[in-house]
Amino acid sequence: MSKTCLFRGAARMAIASLCIALAACASLSPSSREAVYRDPIALFPLAAYDQNVDRWIDPSSPNYDQPFLNSREQRAHLDALYARYFGTQANAPSPWNGAFIAARLYGQGGTDIADLQRRHIALYDNTGKSERRIGYGQNYRPHTAAWIDSIETNMDIAQFTQAPSYRDAARAIATDNLFVRELPTTDPSYYSHQIAGEGYPFDNLQVTAVRPGTPLYVIGRSADRAWAYVQTPDVQGWVQAPGVASVDEAFVTRWRAAARAAWGAVIAASVPVSDDTGAFRFYAPAGTLLPLATPSLPAAGVAQTGAYPVWVPVRDIDGHAVLHRATLRTSEIAPMPFAATPRHLALLMKALIGRPYGWGNVGLYNDCSSELQSIFAAFGVWLPRHSSTQMGAGRMTDLSDATPAERIAFLVQHGAPMRTLVYIGGHVMLYLGNTVRDGQTVPLVYQDIWGLRPADNSRRAVIGGSVIFPLLLSIPEDPLLQSLAATPVFKISILGEPRSATTAPEEDNAAG
Repeated sequence: MSKTCLFRGAARMAIASLCIALAACASLSPSSREAVYRDPIALFPLAAYDQNVDRWIDPSSPNYDQPFLNSREQRAHLDALYARYFGTQANAPSPWNGAFIAARLYGQGGTDIADLQRRHIALYDNTGKSERRIGYGQNYRPHTAAWIDSIETNMDIAQFTQAPSYRDAARAIATDNLFVRELPTTDPSYYSHQIAGEGYPFDNLQVTAVRPGTPLYVIGRSADRAWAYVQTPDVQGWVQAPGVASVDEAFVTRWRAAARAAWGAVIAASVPVSDDTGAFRFYAPAGTLLPLATPSLPAAGVAQTGAYPVWVPVRDIDGHAVLHRATLRTSEIAPMPFAATPRHLALLMKALIGRPYGWGNVGLYNDCSSELQSIFAAFGVWLPRHSSTQMGAGRMTDLSDATPAERIAFLVQHGAPMRTLVYIGGHVMLYLGNTVRDGQTVPLVYQDIWGLRPADNSRRAVIGGSVIFPLLLSIPEDPLLQSLAATPVFKISILGEPRSATTAPEEDNAAG
C-alpha cells in the first residue's frame, strides 16, 4: 500500500472519530454539556462596594494626621528592620551578618539545606502522585520525569555539604527585582486549573520577589551558573544570577552607613529608576528600600527640587556591585520612617488599590501578605512574608473558637484601626475601622485577595486585586459564598512595639 493511501486512510479515520465525538457532545443534555464545560471561577460583582479611599479614610477628619503608631514605636520598628537587613550583632538576622549566617545556615554542616532541596524535588516529581497533586506546565500537560531530573542535576545538591561555612565573598545584593523560586527554573508548576483556587496564577514554585537593594547571601549556584541559591532577609530560594552582584567589605560598610543615615521607601506602585548617567536600572515597586544619597539635604532644597537623590546598586561587568546615584521625586520615595498617619496610609493605599493580585509577587504584583509588607515598610515596620507569621508581628488574639458574629463584634469593639492585622488561614487583611452596612456596624478591611469561596470550596468568585471590603456575616450578592468572618481560623494581631528581630527567616513557600 502506498504512503498516499495510508495517509488518506488515516485522515478518514480521524474525520470519522471527530464526527463521533461531536455527535456524542451534541447528544448531551444542556445540563450535561454545562457540567463538561463548567468553569470553577467567575467574577465577583464589586459595584456595591465603594473603592474610593477618601470615602473610608476621610481627609476632613480631625484625626487625619494623628499617628496610629507613635514615634517611639516607629523608631523601634525601624531599628529592628535595619537589624534584619544590616545588623552586626550575633543574633541580627541579616544576610550580611557572618555570625548569624554561620549559626543559621551551617549549624548542621549544610545537610539541612541539602535535605530541603531533596524535599522540593520530591514535591514536584509527579511520579506516583494523586491527580490533585500532579504539577502541570503552562501547556496544561503534566511535568515529565525528564523535566524534574534535569532540574535536580542542575541544582548540584552535593555542593551544599562540601563547603559548609560562612564566607565573606558570598555576600551579595539584588541589583534588580528577583523572583525567588523553590527550584532553579522559570517554568511554572500549577495544580489542575479545574480545581477551584488552582491553576493560574498559583504557580507553586513561586515564593516571593526580592526588591532591588536587598542584601543577600549566596549559599550555592546551579551547575549552569544561571541561578543562585540565596538567603534573603525573609526567605531562602533560587534567583536568577544576573540580578545578583557580589559585595566587598568597602561596599557593605558604605551601604550600611548610608542606610543608617537616611533610608528611603518607595511609596508609589512602581517607579522606573534610571541612574544619573541616564541608564535604566530597574523598576522599584512600593516598599523598595534605598539609601538617600544626601541625608543632610535641607527641607527647603527638597521642596525646591521636589526630589531626593538616592543610591542604587549596579552590577558591573565582573559581577561586583558598585554605587550609582539616581533621583526620585518626593511623590515616589519618602524618608523612613514615614509618619504612620491616616493621611499617609491613604496615600499608600491609593497607589496600590485596584492593582491585580500577584501570587508570590508574580508579575511584580502583590498578594495579601506582600501588600501589607509593601505598605508597612514605608512606616519602618518589617512584616514577615507569610500571612500566618505576620500574626507574630504584634499582640495576637486567637478568635478561632468564636462564632462569626462574636468575631465581628470583638473586632468592632477591640480592633485598633489601621494597625490590626486579621488572619483567616492563608489570607491576611488590614482592619481600617468600622462602617454601617444595612443598619449593622461591621469592620472594614483592606486586602489584596484572589476571591471568595463557598463552604464546599467548589468554586471561586474572583476579586483578583486589592480592595476595601466590609466583614459581613453573609455575602448578599451570593449567600452561598463563605463570609470572611466564618473561616475555621480567625486571629487578629495589633501592631505596637516590635517583636524581637531575631526571628529566623522562613524557608519554604512564602506566598499567601
